[in-house]
Amino acid sequence: MAELTPVELLYFSFVIIISYAVRGSAGFGGVTVPLLAWVMSLKIVVPMVTFLGLISSFVILRSNLHHVRWPALWRVMPYCVIGVLVGLYFFKPLDARTLARTLGVFVTAYGSYSLWITWRPLVNPKVPLWLATPTAGTLAGFVGTIFGSMAGMFFAIYLDLQKFDKATFRATVAAILFGLGIFRGLGYAVVGSYDRETLIACLISVPVMLIGVWVGNHIHANLNDLAFKRLVALILIASGLPLLVR
Repeated sequence: MAELTPVELLYFSFVIIISYAVRGSAGFGGVTVPLLAWVMSLKIVVPMVTFLGLISSFVILRSNLHHVRWPALWRVMPYCVIGVLVGLYFFKPLDARTLARTLGVFVTAYGSYSLWITWRPLVNPKVPLWLATPTAGTLAGFVGTIFGSMAGMFFAIYLDLQKFDKATFRATVAAILFGLGIFRGLGYAVVGSYDRETLIACLISVPVMLIGVWVGNHIHANLNDLAFKRLVALILIASGLPLLVR
């Protein structure tokens, strides 16, 4: 953080506020890491975003715990653990650029499709949970560990397929991300990712993140279910596009 110029610090604060306003409104967001990677090392950004994710999910759940659909959470969490373990193993040696671009294509395509079917609901096929659950959970754990803030987009796809209302969707995805964040945070701590510089970045970013979540809460309260579905689709598209240019 000490190496950032005043302009970069302003950019850092802007990205955190916007990212967590998105997370506060939808329960997830995936643009934080790609945007901050322009001015900070991923080795700092990824563990920092994991820490911020825990705090932001806790803030969302504090008043929305009763909306969580617990069976959806318990079904996916074991696969998340598998994905986290694989992600920790590949955290340093993996060719992140190739993976990022592949994920960018997939997520942008799904987000575009999800946005389209809000106008054409009759063409929405059903994907069986026995296929969606292990796929979304394992990919979310793996990708979230590698990229920090990208796990939410897979949980969003997983929950979007189950057609939950906006309150259930937001609370459940926040609860899943909270559980995943605990596993990832412990993993980063074990491999020594929370060094002095990363901890300083965490402390500086918390107040800025809370402003973003507060803004997001107000956005969420004023959205109907259709507008919320479109917001989720747009977030998925916005999450995928930065990965394409990594």
